[in-house]
Amino acid sequence: MKNETQLDEKKARSKPLAAHLRRLYELESRIHGLNPWKWLAPPDIFGIQREGYEPLFVCFNKTMTGFDTVDIGLGWRSYPMLLHVHTHKIHYPAFYFENRMFQFGRLDKDRLFQTETENHAKYGPPGHGGRVPFFRSHQVGFAPWPVNRAEAMFLADVLYIVFGMAMRVEDFREPLGSRAMEEVYMMPVDTEGKLGEPSWVPLPAIPNEIQADVDLPGDLLKRVKDLPAGDQAMEIDHVFLPYFPGRRKLSSTLPPQTGYLFILATPRGERRADLVYFTLHANHDVSNVWSKLPVHILEVIASQPARPPEIKVTDSRLLALLRPLTEMFPLKLTRAEKLPVIESECPELLKKMGVNI
Repeated sequence: MKNETQLDEKKARSKPLAAHLRRLYELESRIHGLNPWKWLAPPDIFGIQREGYEPLFVCFNKTMTGFDTVDIGLGWRSYPMLLHVHTHKIHYPAFYFENRMFQFGRLDKDRLFQTETENHAKYGPPGHGGRVPFFRSHQVGFAPWPVNRAEAMFLADVLYIVFGMAMRVEDFREPLGSRAMEEVYMMPVDTEGKLGEPSWVPLPAIPNEIQADVDLPGDLLKRVKDLPAGDQAMEIDHVFLPYFPGRRKLSSTLPPQTGYLFILATPRGERRADLVYFTLHANHDVSNVWSKLPVHILEVIASQPARPPEIKVTDSRLLALLRPLTEMFPLKLTRAEKLPVIESECPELLKKMGVNI
């Protein structure tokens, strides 16, 4: 199945952005007036299955700061992520970095992009309690951004279905979340956009880890293998680098990239550590990060005076990704609770880089 949003650029251009935005504001007002947050909690996720495409999953969420929002995730992998992040109220910005999503709801004006403020003033309804609607697109590897014309048209079609589904499930005897991770209540949509009869659909097997094809150059493997064995473990961790331009005027229709900062640390005495760091970007596909990472790590190790006897990580994905290296070198791989060298060095490093996490 196609893992894309089925954006129809040609059809979208048949109307100006203003027309799509007016429809979005109208549908958001209807959803807001219905107030499905009264009977839909974050576990009560329902789906929209467009024929020939991966499904969309809709999650009504009240943020930790009290804002009513709706997250719409694309593809089966987004379902367990939505469920986990919003049910447990986890602050996990990288969730939006790794998943193709749309989000709408209401925020205070000081949390909007300037373009969103201007669009609302032109096309939107009056604010309610100082909070106004917003509509954002989350492309994998990029900052959340106001929807463009094709995205606005697509999202309006989705909101029309969301409104109907929210009304349909209001009087259900059991909450949708009672079957979480077993079945999803799904609305089928054919290729012409005609709605079918919703039903409970079993969840397929959803891989926990991101799939990535890793190609390790033979000469790089040899350089690492030829290194003498060292006596200090290497710590590896990563930090998500968000990008929040706030209210500044958008100078481009394209969102800026976000990424992961990877940090590798090896102690060299009591008060000194070798610290190496680099940034990787997903660029629409998060597997771009994980497929490149082992090569970057091996290049760092190859530049060291000795090969570490052990690599320590805290992240399960790093553990799974690096495990094949233990079959190529005398190397121990450990998942640790803490990485003391990185914990002591990282704050100063981020400060020097001007990064405020």
